[in-house]
Amino acid sequence: MTVQEHVPLAPLTTLGVGGTARFFIEAQSVAEAVEALAFTRERALPLFVLGGGSNIVVADKGFDGLVLVPRMAHVAFKKQGGVVHATVGAGAVWDEFVAQAAARGYAGIECLSGIPGTVGGAVVANLGAYGAQCSDTLVSVDVLDRADAACAVRTFRKDECAFSYHDSMFSHADGRFVVLEARFELQGSGTSRSSYEGNRFNLAALAASLGHEPTLDEVRAAILRMRANKGMLAGSYRSAGSFFHLPFVSVEKYAETVAIARAHDAEKEETLRPWAWEQPDGSYKLASGFLLEYTEFQKGYVRGPVGISPKHTLAVINRGNARAQDIADLARDMQDAVEKKFGIRLEREVEYVGFA
Repeated sequence: MTVQEHVPLAPLTTLGVGGTARFFIEAQSVAEAVEALAFTRERALPLFVLGGGSNIVVADKGFDGLVLVPRMAHVAFKKQGGVVHATVGAGAVWDEFVAQAAARGYAGIECLSGIPGTVGGAVVANLGAYGAQCSDTLVSVDVLDRADAACAVRTFRKDECAFSYHDSMFSHADGRFVVLEARFELQGSGTSRSSYEGNRFNLAALAASLGHEPTLDEVRAAILRMRANKGMLAGSYRSAGSFFHLPFVSVEKYAETVAIARAHDAEKEETLRPWAWEQPDGSYKLASGFLLEYTEFQKGYVRGPVGISPKHTLAVINRGNARAQDIADLARDMQDAVEKKFGIRLEREVEYVGFA
């Protein structure tokens, strides 16, 4: 295990902002990850586990602890009848895993194409898009638990991970768990079972345009085209992805939101539909981007070195030489504006690292 000091973190993130890590370790194996945790205990250091750097903002002062990067990147498939068991290292690139599965005709994660980051990060964040979530196909996950002095590998079944929309118990554990490996169950049929219907993606419409039931590679290609059009693919803009969660509100709050939006600009409200989705419990999930479109913080907004992507309202971007504090200030002002207009406080999806 090699311990580095004062390693710049900005180049390791998609936003490209932030200071240095006091200590930095790349774990090539479970044994090295165990050594890294021992290193933190001996020095009473805080720990941050870094994956693809796609959903974080690192503070300008950096992180005064250990940044651990799991590099275990193995991907193995085993087909048994119509079921495919996939075993994947936490350091594997998520989209490469998706591409491999689609190319083999293994269904279940094709709608999660084009999302940056690693498999470990996907599990922690329970990434989701176009009606699919990481937890839909996850079976179990192996982790190290910092609360365990013996630092033994611990396995959590899916039902023990407290998965919810873009969330899991791991994201609330303050660096307690280090994801090592995840196991997924895919379908070997090669047929996408997505039930998602929206103004950007509809499986039935895709089939009609192709003249046949789309292959997994064709579904993946359609998803990648949409993500490119939204400017959310790596290389499009320097962003951390969608900055805010989609809020869930009561039916009364939804009705109030409709009334406010229509009173302000009824034509815009109609044009931007669908922007709300009724949930089984009677609540509504709202599009954060829709709420922001009724503030000054719309697509293409510019504030010096930071701004909002001209393609996606939820993507706060580094336009060049931005500081982490510039990003945080803009995000706060976006939250304040939505709260003032609609009485809804947007919650950050992006994690702040090293901030007070």
